[in-house]
Amino acid sequence: MISQSAKAGCHIPRQERQSVSYFHTSDGTALYYSIWGTGYPVVFIHGGNVGSSSWEFQVPFLVSAGYQCIIYDQRGFARSDCSSSGYNFNTLADDLDQFVRHLQLTHFSVVTYSFGGDVLARYLSRHGAAKVDKAILVATVTPFTLKSEDNPEGMDKATAYEPFRVAVIEDRAEIFRQSLDVFFNPAGAEHPVSAGVKEWIMDVALRSSLMSMLEWYRAANETDFRDDMKSFTMPTLLIHGDADTFAPPAATVLRTHQMIPSSQLKMYPGAAHGLFFTHHGRLNRDIDAFLTASGA
Repeated sequence: MISQSAKAGCHIPRQERQSVSYFHTSDGTALYYSIWGTGYPVVFIHGGNVGSSSWEFQVPFLVSAGYQCIIYDQRGFARSDCSSSGYNFNTLADDLDQFVRHLQLTHFSVVTYSFGGDVLARYLSRHGAAKVDKAILVATVTPFTLKSEDNPEGMDKATAYEPFRVAVIEDRAEIFRQSLDVFFNPAGAEHPVSAGVKEWIMDVALRSSLMSMLEWYRAANETDFRDDMKSFTMPTLLIHGDADTFAPPAATVLRTHQMIPSSQLKMYPGAAHGLFFTHHGRLNRDIDAFLTASGA
């Protein structure tokens, strides 16, 4: 439950919110961030092929609903530095911890997208859950993506991982373009997928370093987060599309739901991985309702 004192006392000072846009991690990597609104703080963690601009369909709604929205580009993405190392989830979790400490956040909630759920899972297991009031995982890829001897529910590396990795190296603009209809599934969308939206997501994706993207993709697929799931002790909401072929529900969210016994699961019929746009009206309302509900 989010206390009234937490809502009243944790927002970032106005002068800092207006003047600071970069934070330096312990290894000197500069991470871009922006803060909008002055209410209860919500930290947004983006996925692996996009930066924080992917949250533009959530932030305006939630700011108008009274939240302080904190978005940042993780190392190697969009406006943040492309460091030569650090693309592992221990480092990414430590980046988040240092960022939270820099902002002097004592209580906040977190909304993640895709690989962002991995970052939060490792953050909770390394740094504890005391500061996180609630968690919302959208289109999560937890708990362990690739199939292995002790992970038979995962996806096959030869068909679900390697072909995409090779295609990204050879011509990532073209493989992204070819993947747009699978990513958005326009036939199941609640908001029409325009040519402009397709151009926008291509621009968001191509702003980031290819090498950073490849390192993230490798780490996210090869890292086992099953033990980290025990750290989700706060109220947790899982939101997923039943047409998500990038993160098939049986291999991702359904298993995550089983591993977080107190979690709530909302499946969106017809939604694919790009539901942050195609279902943003419903998604925004569900985020708001979960954050405001007492004892959710």
